[in-house]
Amino acid sequence: MPVKFDHYWTVNPRKRDDYEKFVINKFIPGVNRLNMHVVAAWSVMVGAYSDFILETVSNDLDLLEEALRSDKYRKLMSELQHHITNYKTKVLVTTGKKDAYSTDIREDTVKFNQMWNVTTESKQDYDEYARYVMEEFYPMLEDLGILVAGEWEVLIGDGPRLLCEGRVNDVGSLILNLQGARFRKGKKKLKNYIDKYESRILAFHIRKVKGYKSASYQMVRG
Repeated sequence: MPVKFDHYWTVNPRKRDDYEKFVINKFIPGVNRLNMHVVAAWSVMVGAYSDFILETVSNDLDLLEEALRSDKYRKLMSELQHHITNYKTKVLVTTGKKDAYSTDIREDTVKFNQMWNVTTESKQDYDEYARYVMEEFYPMLEDLGILVAGEWEVLIGDGPRLLCEGRVNDVGSLILNLQGARFRKGKKKLKNYIDKYESRILAFHIRKVKGYKSASYQMVRG
């Protein structure tokens, strides 16, 4: 079962050049060697939170726990702190409701992530929420061109407990659809079952580039 370990931070402006060299040449390769595969780093375009999110994935929770306890990881983290501020992390596990998640992401991908807490008080109410999300809300998103790549639960970390990871390949169409009546109506109905709703639009900050024999990472924006 895939487990996400996401890092959130803001770059220290006085360390910008050193930060880019360190993250690309040392931090990401080091994290990958610890079986925490770096998928990408994302810049928060719309939505309040840390400026950047580094998305990593492990095959299971035991592998992640082993990596986090290692001396090599602690050393990487100590060096990272010299380049950033406002650091925090989250561990997320898949809920199993959506299985479209892939670590292969197109170069033009933009993420639309939505987060919330479920507030239903009975099993019957929760079942109605789950039916609505799976049979109406998520299909509506995909009709609007937003691939629901996964639904995740925050196991460790702050904020709303559920995350719907959406991916699009046309940010202009995404903005228009989010302003449209169909999405607004669907979100309004969703709020009958939830609270603490948040959303963010993310663009690449660091992208994995596939080469002939191996992959490398490239700073995109920041």
